[in-house]
Amino acid sequence: MNNQVAQQQKPTKLTDLVLDRVKQMQDTQDLSLPKNYNASNALNAAFLELQKVQDRNHRPALEVCSHDSIVKSLLDMTLQGLSPAKDQCYFIVYGNELQMQRSYFGTVAAVKRLDGVKKVRAEVVHEDDVFTIGANEDMELIVKQFIPKFENQDKPII
Repeated sequence: MNNQVAQQQKPTKLTDLVLDRVKQMQDTQDLSLPKNYNASNALNAAFLELQKVQDRNHRPALEVCSHDSIVKSLLDMTLQGLSPAKDQCYFIVYGNELQMQRSYFGTVAAVKRLDGVKKVRAEVVHEDDVFTIGANEDMELIVKQFIPKFENQDKPII
């Protein structure tokens, strides 16, 4: 019984520790989180998600991962303004270390926060679709032509 109570309290203390660290960084390092981002809500969502994360041997991440790696993962998530509740990041166990990895949705959210970005799109290119890339005047990679064909939808993705 005492072990269950300890396991339930540990993540809460970890999320509180991370939230305190973020607030300290905001006060001393001119850190600003994204507009409309609630770090406390994201950390609470992470707390719920971490209870489900397991290593490859199906052992709970909160039992096998180091305290420091859990704190670092939660801090990384918060500083990037991500939330597992929005599928913007995932927690993955590597040995006894927890790592936060940004998902496609997290990358889209991060890019949309940049000045001048209005929309982010990704397209799947299938075999026999017409797809040409090039560079603009600033030597940035751009898509010059993309012509998908309905009949190619079942073909391999290239």
